Amino acid sequence: MANILKRESRLRSPLSSLLSDGEKWMVGFDDVFNNLVEKWEEGFDGFHEYPASNIKRIDDHHYRIEVAVAGFMRDELNVDREGDALIVTGSKSEETSEERDDYLQRGIKAKSFRQSFQLTEHDKVLEATLRHGILEINVKRESNGTRKKLGIPIKEV
Repeated sequence: MANILKRESRLRSPLSSLLSDGEKWMVGFDDVFNNLVEKWEEGFDGFHEYPASNIKRIDDHHYRIEVAVAGFMRDELNVDREGDALIVTGSKSEETSEERDDYLQRGIKAKSFRQSFQLTEHDKVLEATLRHGILEINVKRESNGTRKKLGIPIKEV
């Protein structure tokens, strides 16, 4: 089973955290409260899903993270490891109004982004390759990474 996980899968703002914790003490305000939370979170729908990504297991020790980065050049992308986090960023400059005016329909997003993926201490990033608009990041699991279950004795006082 893969331990490589998408780290930031849902945007949680301080307000939505406060409001969700407030459910316990806002008895009687259920409808008002629920509508407020729904409206707040609607503004962030799709925000965390750009760009699309896959995590594919190649074999027991190799994984591939695929990030759809159509419209990005190699020098506009960065892949960094910060501790146990793999950070993928893409930087796009603002378009001029002349560049925007030439399109009749525009469905391919090309905006700056930051995505992170949770790795383990046993994971080694081998390489990153940009191929046909897909950024492929190959990861190798150095050891099996299995965890032993340790029983913790409970003292009676």
